[in-house]
Amino acid sequence: MKFAGCIAILIMALLLLPAHAGGNTLVIKSVQNGDTIEFEGGFTAHLTGIKVPSPNTQVGYKAFDFTKRAVEGKRVQVFTYTTDNTAAGIVYGKDSLPFVQIKYGEGYSTSLNELLLKKGYAKVNTKFLPEELEYFRDLESEAKRKGLGIWQRD
Repeated sequence: MKFAGCIAILIMALLLLPAHAGGNTLVIKSVQNGDTIEFEGGFTAHLTGIKVPSPNTQVGYKAFDFTKRAVEGKRVQVFTYTTDNTAAGIVYGKDSLPFVQIKYGEGYSTSLNELLLKKGYAKVNTKFLPEELEYFRDLESEAKRKGLGIWQRD
């Protein structure tokens, strides 16, 4: 493997510390859609535990716009989740992108993943829902009960 490739892998390994390690802070370069984020340095990830509709839909566009306004260009705290089914322990999707939880705002106290669920902009992605985030199901149920976002009643 070329030296540059080894450096890239080392940087990625340093960025992807398990959630229990307290997370790393990174700057969001761009929001690609409601649940896929690119960080400065070219690192791209999906939001863990949720799935946002395509930006081509009304709710998907609202989620994309909300996410963009909330975090693009800002320093956020990034948490990964581990599993025993990969060599590195980090959870990856079919597209080889890792799954992360993002916290932002004062003291990094606001979870973007949770807020998208609370606003009804996302559904729980049970395939990529770590045990410690099972409460996401309750957030989804509450948004559904209130008829928010994708759960809006006509």
